[in-house]
Amino acid sequence: PSLHSRHTSCRNNQSLYPNRCNHNRLDHYFRRDFSRQKQHHQLLAAKKNGEEGNAAREDGSIAGASLLFAGTAIGAGMIALPVETIDAGFLPSVFGLLLCWAFTFVTSLVTLEASWMASSSERNNESSEGGAGFLSISRMALGIPGEILTASLFWFLLTAIIVAYTAEGGQLISQFWKEVTHVEDVAPAIGSVVFATFFASLATYGTSRVDAVNRIFVFGLVATFIGLVGVGLPMVKASNLLDHSDFGRVYPPVISIGILSFGAQNVVPTLLQYLNYDPLKTRQAILIGSLLPLILYTIWEAVFLGLIDASNVDGSKMEVMSVLGQVGGPIVTDLVEVFSLCAIGSSMAGVSVSLVDFFQDAIRIFSKEMPNQSQSTMPVSEGDGLPRTTITRMLAAALALGPPVILAYAFPDIFLRALEEAGLLGGVSLYGILPAISVLSLRRSPLEDADVQATMPGRLGGGDAVLIALVIVSSALVLPEIRNLL
Repeated sequence: PSLHSRHTSCRNNQSLYPNRCNHNRLDHYFRRDFSRQKQHHQLLAAKKNGEEGNAAREDGSIAGASLLFAGTAIGAGMIALPVETIDAGFLPSVFGLLLCWAFTFVTSLVTLEASWMASSSERNNESSEGGAGFLSISRMALGIPGEILTASLFWFLLTAIIVAYTAEGGQLISQFWKEVTHVEDVAPAIGSVVFATFFASLATYGTSRVDAVNRIFVFGLVATFIGLVGVGLPMVKASNLLDHSDFGRVYPPVISIGILSFGAQNVVPTLLQYLNYDPLKTRQAILIGSLLPLILYTIWEAVFLGLIDASNVDGSKMEVMSVLGQVGGPIVTDLVEVFSLCAIGSSMAGVSVSLVDFFQDAIRIFSKEMPNQSQSTMPVSEGDGLPRTTITRMLAAALALGPPVILAYAFPDIFLRALEEAGLLGGVSLYGILPAISVLSLRRSPLEDADVQATMPGRLGGGDAVLIALVIVSSALVLPEIRNLL
């Protein structure tokens, strides 16, 4: 349908579906220049011929998207994983990790469907400069209240994680500087500023730049992981793995740290955009990207829990990484430090670009509500200065990473506390409950465009029953945490 017919349809149905018409009603405030309108019509024509992906842009690689998903998941949670799971034992811990992987894969597919439906609607209506993030999904499906709730949970979860990574990254940079230069060490707070500034500059340039750097971190992560496993595996005792099993300790500690350690659902909208809105490729990337952490975590648990006698653990999360150093000497100590930096760096790469995308989504929505101000303050072409998209991206990076830097600067030892605050309450609510409710709402709400009404290829099977079950299970995990807070 033409742009005029879509606007006419929107006006006729506004009283019935106000949320669906918000973006269409504001389209006239953001008219493109001739070249961008020409490009849009070329995209529509290519879509009718089944060639939209090739005509619009070069597809991102499934391998790169998989590594970005895996890199986002593998982070500081892996450092604390053995101590959090040692009370349960190896076999119960692996069982818990399998449950957490299943939860991550299912909720990622639900998030993918919600993002695909929302981004398809926005792209067809010329109201989006990029993919639909969590805010767009919630606003389209749940209205303003759902958007506010999503914004609060998303900001809380990712900010807590980034605070943790920034604080620990600052500690690692400070320690690394001291060892390399043999001079007075840099204050961890300064290291945190350097760490966050580096990732903010990457996130400003978008997913492709982050993907390139993330591959370096993942390569270093895998290399040091192989080295650590190679040292520890010959010393594993089968008795430590098999003699102690307590399935009653799987929940909450194993489930809590497991969900946090697998958490990468926040990058699914970014991956969908990166893979040119191809849901089947994105599903493949999610599957591969989620299996990689499962394999690494299982081996990691086998090495550490096979080395450590459960009766000798003092419960300190930070001391667990020194176990292999005590066994293998200085070389292993260096491997542990590099591994920690790569684990935190790879996760920070995905989390930071996801939070920047989130704020960019928020700025875009806010600018549509105040069109006159946005037009007067943001240049729309390179002739007036920086492109509007670049300015928006820079502002989003400052809003996303500025507060975590301040907190990490003020509280350099906040690492563990921040991770604990980003557990079941934020992750399960944001990734388990809200996307499922959003998809249920979108499936029941007739939209204007037939393309949006169509079933997403490769979507999660089981129909609405699976989504309702997901909401029930997620609520059962969250409610005890809320009760403990009260």
